[in-house]
Amino acid sequence: MEPLYSCFDCFSYPVAAVDLSGSSVYFNKEFQRLYNAGNFRDIDFSSCQKRIFFCSDKGEMKCFSVNISAADNLNIWSFTDVTSYINKKSMLEVSFIDEDRITDENLKKVVEKNRRLADVVELMESGVFIEGTSGNVVQVNNSFLKMLSGFSSPDDGSDFRAETFHNMLAELCADDDYFLIKERIIGQYSGSTYTDELTFSDGRIFTRIFYPLHIDSQTRGYLWKFKNITQRRKLELYRFEMETMLTALEASENVGLYQEYKGIRFANNGLAHMLRTDRESLISKGIDHFIEKDETERFDENTVKLKRADGQTRIARMCADTMKVEGMTVRTFSLIDITEKIALSESLKINEEKFRNVFYNNTAPMLMFDPASFAIIDVNASALRFYGYTPEEMRAKTITDLKNKKGKDKGCRELVEEFISNNSGGVVQVKHMLADGLMRDVELLITPIGHNGDVSMLVIVEDVSERLKYQAELETVNNNLKQIVEQEIDKRRRNEELLMEKMRLAEIGEMIGSIAHQWRQPLNTLGILIQDIMDAKEFGELTDEYLRELVYKGMNQIDYMSRTIDDFRDFFKPTKQAEMFDIKTSVAQVLSIILPQLINHSIECIVYCCCGSCEKAELNTEFLPLCPGHDMKVTGYANEFKQVLLNLISNSKDALADRDIRIIKISLFAEEDHVKVQVEDTGGGIPESLMDRIFDPYFTTKSDKGGTGIGLYMSKAIIEANMKGSLSVENTEDGCRFSVNMQRRYD
Repeated sequence: MEPLYSCFDCFSYPVAAVDLSGSSVYFNKEFQRLYNAGNFRDIDFSSCQKRIFFCSDKGEMKCFSVNISAADNLNIWSFTDVTSYINKKSMLEVSFIDEDRITDENLKKVVEKNRRLADVVELMESGVFIEGTSGNVVQVNNSFLKMLSGFSSPDDGSDFRAETFHNMLAELCADDDYFLIKERIIGQYSGSTYTDELTFSDGRIFTRIFYPLHIDSQTRGYLWKFKNITQRRKLELYRFEMETMLTALEASENVGLYQEYKGIRFANNGLAHMLRTDRESLISKGIDHFIEKDETERFDENTVKLKRADGQTRIARMCADTMKVEGMTVRTFSLIDITEKIALSESLKINEEKFRNVFYNNTAPMLMFDPASFAIIDVNASALRFYGYTPEEMRAKTITDLKNKKGKDKGCRELVEEFISNNSGGVVQVKHMLADGLMRDVELLITPIGHNGDVSMLVIVEDVSERLKYQAELETVNNNLKQIVEQEIDKRRRNEELLMEKMRLAEIGEMIGSIAHQWRQPLNTLGILIQDIMDAKEFGELTDEYLRELVYKGMNQIDYMSRTIDDFRDFFKPTKQAEMFDIKTSVAQVLSIILPQLINHSIECIVYCCCGSCEKAELNTEFLPLCPGHDMKVTGYANEFKQVLLNLISNSKDALADRDIRIIKISLFAEEDHVKVQVEDTGGGIPESLMDRIFDPYFTTKSDKGGTGIGLYMSKAIIEANMKGSLSVENTEDGCRFSVNMQRRYD
């Protein structure tokens, strides 16, 4: 097919014949010349659009327009050089002068002026693009075409108007607002110069300068000037980075910098700090003064030993370089102190050696595995003995291969991920199968250990089979012991109930004695009244009036005896649930029972009441009136409290039997949130050796007098267990004092 198209070689412009798929069929000689020079290589022949192309030919920019015609299933691309056309076509644009002033002479002046302008513009380094207000291109220079080099753009018009080049510039720009800025510049700067920067998407940067062109004070065109400042910007950025780096090095305390050039020395603050000297001394002595010459102790060729001004030796990593400036050698040194790093490295080696000794020589089975694959990567001798495998067999397994497959413990992978994320270890209890098939209960202490970013899992294995066996046996014993304890508690509860009953019977015995004592006088009085009836009859004194008086006196005695029975009956009636009651009222009820016995034993009973701002004392009386504003209420079991109080008063009565001074003082205090009741006597007190035992069950100091040793024990149980209060005792100067404290309640 080549001879058929060889006629294209006679054309002075490039011609290419391609098939419909875009594959080349024939290039003429001019096309091949430009192609070999590096042009037209990026042409897409599969696109059949009309285009313009910019390329370099012998140092000058060329602009070609392409015409595509179809012939015999082929597309013939013919390229026409239109460089001079776009440079010269509008040089004689008549819009630059008024039509009525056009003469041959004026036209010659315009042509000459435009020719000189074209020569000047063509020689400019900056790319220049001049357009008229009519939208025509006045001139573009070679530098402007170079700026568009490598760019091809569709051209639907038959000529090159200014809009074509603006479209090219818009395509090249990195920003999308090229036309908006262009219209703003033309609109706002029609009378002045405008300058900004234009950045192309390929990284090139241009200074864009806009000049409006005026003739007879009217704008006739626009000059766009583009100066390539890409290298300058790069140099400015490089200079800025270098200045920033040098500034950082100058101020750095970690990197030392030293230079020598033409006998001039430079050292930064970091090097002076590293050598513990000042910069003036360092510069005057030079860096060689501080470098030790002993090569045997160098760690490698890049390290040196520095002798500091304070006599200490430091190890530094040094990077030395030389370069030629104006034929002179410049020595440059940068030093980094690595003393601590080397010490840390040595310490790490020692610790690694210690770890190896601990790991391999430990009597506890230990192994390590990879958290990603769970493959066992190392194992000590104790673990080999425990599992019964060889080192090769263990390293061929994963940690999950050792686990009982039927176990229901938490997944190993989830546990390991949890340990790694928390950077902490944990204990896992599983069943592991040994080489002989025996299953053992083991506890795995798993913890992550890492070095240089690598994490491994260290496992310490503890055989807990025997311990679990003993725990199971101990649990059985504990269950049995629990039953024994519950039986003992039931037994103790029954004993306490018996003690309570025994205490109640003892108190009933005392109460019967009290009843007998209180009834003795009324019975004597009734006997005298009955005898007086017989005497009155014999002496004729039994009148109706006299008989009514005897009946009245007798009924008073019988009523007194009846009330005594009611008091004792209410006293021993158990309180089934807690209730609010007044302390002073309970004290009066107790005194109504026991006061006759106290008086009979010549014992003075003083009741002292301190309720807020009111203080009052009563002597030998059961009638305790409540003062205004009185409030000594508590919540509990009133009858049980009265039994405690009766027991304390009875103990004091017995302690005063052989004393010359016989006084029992009952004190009532209403504090902020507590009510305190104190029973104090002059009975000589309790021996200090017995003070810690008086509340023990069956302990008594009155065994010769029938004491049971359960009164104080049950009293403390009632106050502290049932009423959530406290019962305590202390010796005073003449005797002892029992104190009952209970939570105060308000209406």
